[in-house]
Amino acid sequence: MGYNIAVADDDKQNLRLAERILTGNGFGFEGFTSGEDLLAYIEHNKPDLILLDIHMTGIDGFETMQRMQYFKNGRNTPVIFLTADDDADTETKALAAGAMDFVVKPFVASVLLLRVRNTIELIRLQTDLKAEVRAKTNEAFKEHERNERLSLQVVQTLAGTIDAKDKYTNGHSSRVAEYSREIAKRAGLSSKEQDEIYMMGLLHDVGKIGVPDQVINKPAKLTEEEYDIIKTHPVTGYDILKNITEMPKLAVGARWHHERYDGNGYPDGLSGTEIPAEARIIAVADAYDAMSSRRSYHSVFAQEFVKSELINGKGTQFDPVYADIMLAMIEEDKDYKMREFIPEELEEGEGQGFAEGSSEKMFTFLSMLDAGGINTALGMKYCMNDVNFYTEMLNEFTTSAPEREEMLTASLNAGDWEKYRVHVHSLRSVSKTIGADELSECARQLEEAAARMDGAYLMARHAELTGMLQSNVGSILMATSMYLM
Repeated sequence: MGYNIAVADDDKQNLRLAERILTGNGFGFEGFTSGEDLLAYIEHNKPDLILLDIHMTGIDGFETMQRMQYFKNGRNTPVIFLTADDDADTETKALAAGAMDFVVKPFVASVLLLRVRNTIELIRLQTDLKAEVRAKTNEAFKEHERNERLSLQVVQTLAGTIDAKDKYTNGHSSRVAEYSREIAKRAGLSSKEQDEIYMMGLLHDVGKIGVPDQVINKPAKLTEEEYDIIKTHPVTGYDILKNITEMPKLAVGARWHHERYDGNGYPDGLSGTEIPAEARIIAVADAYDAMSSRRSYHSVFAQEFVKSELINGKGTQFDPVYADIMLAMIEEDKDYKMREFIPEELEEGEGQGFAEGSSEKMFTFLSMLDAGGINTALGMKYCMNDVNFYTEMLNEFTTSAPEREEMLTASLNAGDWEKYRVHVHSLRSVSKTIGADELSECARQLEEAAARMDGAYLMARHAELTGMLQSNVGSILMATSMYLM
């Protein structure tokens, strides 16, 4: 069953973009243009996740989230805040308000999907673990009460970490758990030991909740200081899981899955069979999944490359026995199904065609937009490199422009600086979405002036802002009329 996402944003273009990204990837979507409408919805409906804009006309995102607590369907529903603000104070305030995550607008499709999927994955993992532990407990209840205590302790441990953010996993822990169990099975471990290593695999990266998301998701090479931060997660995970006394091996996988067979790993520099067998198995499964799934710094690697890396790492990074088992699993996986599932349209680049595949026409259209001051490379990035969807966003922008200008001018004439700030904040976001980065920057400057209630500055530059808006609209309409009729 697909997950249903409710999105509240007072800008229709942002809603349209969020709808395209979410529904195109199998999520249900309900859109609302105000916090009040969202509250009316959750009075009778319970979404799986809410994406909530901070700056909206009417009640803002913070007040909306506060009022959600009065509704049964709102109390435990996870929230990801949305805003064009990119300062640390806003993020801190959002997370302190109880949000599970924070996404900066304009949306980058891959980032929004990563945040949504990771939040749902964390919730699903908690639910699945509760269900799985409960099932194990029921099976063994007549013989022993051990699994009942395990159920309680695992759930308590997860409850202690549920408020932390985890941007790394996108099904990663589940896949590592599955690969680890299969390696254990082929290595001759008992069914009980296979089940134990599966649980260890699920929780091996729990320590990453203590690592800042900007470090985990950094697309560029980590600095030495950032790498040192990453290297703390095994000990953090160990400290979380060591308190589960009825299954002490849970902490083993968390602490030692980054040790290397040659002794050059971390955190303790163990080597060979000094490293617990379960951690050596998880290390192979973890490395395999890191290469066969997308990361912030790379896409899915070719199967032959993954195989060569495992071969090269035998006896140095990996236990040779478990590496050979993983290599045998790869040999059997002729269709490369043992990897992160990526929707075909994302993997192959949905929407790369234009007007029935006319690349020359597409090039001319984009070139004309560039000549008119639109940064099409930026706009295409935010529109998932789908030129047809980019065209829809451009049309949405031009259609809504007169209303935006009217609302901004009315707020300015009324001296309502807060309302002006909200409207120009929205313009800042949608302008960047289509690649109107100069307009977006001008809007940002006026947003800051409105926040400090600098009416003289707003009066002086408002005409410049609306002139840029009209110029961008004219450029878009000209390119569209000449090449898309």
